[in-house]
Amino acid sequence: MDYKEIIENKSSVREYKEKPVDEKIMIQLGDFANHCPRLIDDIALDIRLMDKDDVYHQLNGFAGYHGILIEAPHYVIVLSEQKEHYIENAGYVGESISMKAFEMGIDSCWISFEDSKTVIEKLNLVTDKTVAAILSFGYGKKKTTKFLGALKTGDNYTKADIRKKDEYSKILPLEQMVYIDKWGEGADVSTLLERALYDPMDCARKAPSTLNRQPWRFIIDKGTIILTVKDDVESSDYEESIDAGISMLYFATVMEQTLCKVKWTLGPVENIYGIPEDYKIVASCQA
Repeated sequence: MDYKEIIENKSSVREYKEKPVDEKIMIQLGDFANHCPRLIDDIALDIRLMDKDDVYHQLNGFAGYHGILIEAPHYVIVLSEQKEHYIENAGYVGESISMKAFEMGIDSCWISFEDSKTVIEKLNLVTDKTVAAILSFGYGKKKTTKFLGALKTGDNYTKADIRKKDEYSKILPLEQMVYIDKWGEGADVSTLLERALYDPMDCARKAPSTLNRQPWRFIIDKGTIILTVKDDVESSDYEESIDAGISMLYFATVMEQTLCKVKWTLGPVENIYGIPEDYKIVASCQA
């Protein structure tokens, strides 16, 4: 996959055509889902691709924003073994499937839910795992391009046309999301380009997040990248963990595409960077 291209153009879609996805594409997507990149390899998963008739009426009122479920021809249900960081892993895996679907011409959107047990009961799932993620997918009624004329490595930053299609897609500038050496020291584009980190960081900041909160902040300490996520009353631990997993996926895939393969290590590191109390250290990696 061309991850940079997908990230630049992919967006969440909440309205779908009734047309089902072609069976051959469904088989290919299902095969990818069972072999897609994972954040933690030893967490057992059971990924189900299900049709509208088996999901929509059963979950409407129990899943979706304020219980209003997005009506789509298909849904992805990610069932996971409950181990440490399984939710971050589900975010990583779920968004991997979403990106692959986009490459195949299929739109998608993350679905919120309150209780795994209720979802399992309503869908009559036989499983020893917990529901870790739900996504809708199908052919969207309209497409929305996330960014226009994205900056490429080697370009002058002033050439970047970052006009958005609508006010809801506003994304914080890099210097407010990526810091050098310590908290608050905003990274300038030239430094990121020199370290070959511009593309991965630029893509990581564009990851989808709950209510577009953009809760991530990164610190670059020489060759170490540290991911922090805002911990506040406006979001749940689940939402924070899913958002972190998605951002880690965006960074890791673009790093591998542009420079080298990286592996995130989940868990805190010593806070010698002046990270405020309302942010928690989630993971780190070596670049």
